[in-house]
Amino acid sequence: MARKYSNSLKKRFNKTLLLLVCILVLPVVAYGVFELNSLTVDERELETIYERQLESVLFSINQYTQGKVSEITSSLDKRTDFSNADQIKQELGTHWYFAALAAKGVSDDFDELYVSSNAKFGDDFQQKVDSLYQANDVLVRRLVRYKESEFQKLESNDAPFVYNGKEYDFFFFVVGTGSEMKFCIYIYDAISFIEQTLVPKFQEITQGDFVLTCSRISDGFLVYSTDDQIQGSIENEPLDLLPKYQVGIARVGGTVEDAVNKRKNQNLMALGLLMVVMIIGIALVFFNIQREMELAQKKADFVSNVSHEIRTPLALISMFAETLQLGRVKTEEKKQEYYDIITKEVARLTNMVNRILSFSKIEADKREYHKEPLNLNDLIQDVINTYSYHLNNNGFTHSLELADGLPEILADREAVVEMLVNLIDNGIKYSDGQKHITIQTGLKGSSVCLSVIDKGIGIPANELEKLFEKFYRVPKGDVHNTKGSGLGLTIVKHIMDAHQGSVHVESKVGEGSTFQLIFSPEQNHHG
Repeated sequence: MARKYSNSLKKRFNKTLLLLVCILVLPVVAYGVFELNSLTVDERELETIYERQLESVLFSINQYTQGKVSEITSSLDKRTDFSNADQIKQELGTHWYFAALAAKGVSDDFDELYVSSNAKFGDDFQQKVDSLYQANDVLVRRLVRYKESEFQKLESNDAPFVYNGKEYDFFFFVVGTGSEMKFCIYIYDAISFIEQTLVPKFQEITQGDFVLTCSRISDGFLVYSTDDQIQGSIENEPLDLLPKYQVGIARVGGTVEDAVNKRKNQNLMALGLLMVVMIIGIALVFFNIQREMELAQKKADFVSNVSHEIRTPLALISMFAETLQLGRVKTEEKKQEYYDIITKEVARLTNMVNRILSFSKIEADKREYHKEPLNLNDLIQDVINTYSYHLNNNGFTHSLELADGLPEILADREAVVEMLVNLIDNGIKYSDGQKHITIQTGLKGSSVCLSVIDKGIGIPANELEKLFEKFYRVPKGDVHNTKGSGLGLTIVKHIMDAHQGSVHVESKVGEGSTFQLIFSPEQNHHG
């Protein structure tokens, strides 16, 4: 049944993978072929594509300008103290273009003018700035409303501001909140701003592909150009925050078709990269689905194996209960023996069910532990007393090597019993020749240790790291043929992690295995 389920899952997986390839790869391949066969196109279409590219470059410059100005306003907006004039002037003076900052309280009498040390303004400069405040009273109220809505807006102005024969640019903004709100006018030299801020951006954008210019709109004065040789027409667009200036862009040599073909080659390279990424993505999907298939197969094997394991104790319980029910047992001594067998098989069956329920709680992250001081030696003795019939019934002998004077550990009793029973079960299942199990306790440094040692078939070294994966069972030889759920060691690992401990495994094929539970010193009970 499990094998049929696996084959059905593989067929569905193959169909899914084929569909995924068709949906993702074929359209990309078709598009690539189309691009290779469409190198000759209408020149008007090429011009349109190029113009859109130019628009995106101009838009990028505008956005960059706004970003640089926003850095200034945001820095001032974070400032809570405007009384330290020297500090403010030092901070703003790092920019060549800074001339002055006027700040006026919106709801108080604060009024301050911070002037750059490089600027030469007379006493009448304050009156010049005050006239700007008075002329823009409506703008002040609008910017305050924006700021009260937690949105800081900048307003530039193309009105002339000339002082001592030199023209300056300025923009308005509001900083602060509530009663500490201030209306500010930032006055600066626009040409210096372009040279310090925009010129590096122009050089970064062009990289020899375009010619970028910046000029004054009123008289066409060329502030900057990335190249003196300009061929063809220039597309110009005003700067949002510097309305008196515009940015122009033109091609550097060659035809529009050459530029677009170059762009197409770049697109094809990007297409190739996309193909590689998609192939890697499909490979990852493939491995992920394959892993899910393996997990599904393990789950199917788990159901089959657990069904077989449960059948054995049920058969024994049924057989002895039926014998007692039919009155075939004559002596009380024999009846008591059968009762003991039924009780112990019920306990074993309960352990199997509890193991499944325990794993279910672990998967749902609902497993809880109630820690208490435990004498590990006494607990082991109790487990062996209950489990001895199962050991003897499977032809096993056992020995206990319990160290004296062990400190008590803080642990969940049921959880420790569950781990010990799981390890004993493993020893029983995977032993064929020498059927003997040894249980040891001792100290490893300051840690209390519990070891379960068998002389079974052993585990290959390359399989040791996978032992604690859920549903995992060694897929080779006699180990795979032995019935089991594949949950025991997963549960052991989870319980030890929850107790801040660890599990160590040592095994040699043909010689047996040693599973050692190490409880950390933090779990020792010191009375």
